[in-house]
Amino acid sequence: MLARSGRVSPFAVFVAGTFLLGWAAGLAIVLKVWQLANAPRWMLFSGVGYVTLMLAPPLTGFAFARTMGRLTGRGFGGAPVGLLGLGLLGLVAGFCAL
Repeated sequence: MLARSGRVSPFAVFVAGTFLLGWAAGLAIVLKVWQLANAPRWMLFSGVGYVTLMLAPPLTGFAFARTMGRLTGRGFGGAPVGLLGLGLLGLVAGFCAL
């Protein structure tokens, strides 16, 4: 992760960024599903809400970072990967607009 000169490798920054993007998308989706399901407020702070909020966003983040890392490892450049990230943002924004 750290190069010999003490700098962080660009690939590590890329993977961390894609994880954060996937985590934010997972969080937005979980919160929107709770809103669409009209869940009571006490349920959000109970065990079910805690497990959902603690598991779904990180799992989404790991899956998205792993997928993007594999695409980059297979030779996909900045434009296709960037468009895929932009598509994910559009998907989440459209889902949140429901």
